[in-house]
Amino acid sequence: MESEESLRPAPDAALLAGSLIAVAGYLLPWFSQDGYAWSYSGWAYASLSSGGGWTLLTLAFLAVAVVASLWAGRSLAAAMWSVVGTAGAGVFAPAVVAASFSHVSEGSALNYLASMPFDIGLPLLAVGLGLALAGGCRAIAVAVLREAREPGRPVPDAPPTPTEPPPAP
Repeated sequence: MESEESLRPAPDAALLAGSLIAVAGYLLPWFSQDGYAWSYSGWAYASLSSGGGWTLLTLAFLAVAVVASLWAGRSLAAAMWSVVGTAGAGVFAPAVVAASFSHVSEGSALNYLASMPFDIGLPLLAVGLGLALAGGCRAIAVAVLREAREPGRPVPDAPPTPTEPPPAP
């Protein structure tokens, strides 16, 4: 049976911050087209009367990353689940953003994307996913080292390198 100590959250700060920044970046506006009231973002898709459909998978992956990051400071499994959530969001979020860009109608200007008013959402999404991924990799490494150095658990010896002679019998 697990101790009460292991059930208490022990968040990994970088992983939690990155996941929350990515959630904010996904929900805040990415851009809007001139002449339209629609502003493209994950919140705009999630708030559709149809529920946003497959675009909600990004929020589900980000929710996994946020919740798992609360225990990633103590648990290798939680750190790994946070990385899975971050990677899943990293796959689905660009698909949602690409779907948004597909609705941009080509204007008369040659560089019509440069004339679009961009907002803070995309940069926050990128920074958040990057920080969460980096924090998750670090949390996994720390958890592996912690488990290897756990008292009562021997640390495996490294195999001899080719320059070292094998130990004498």
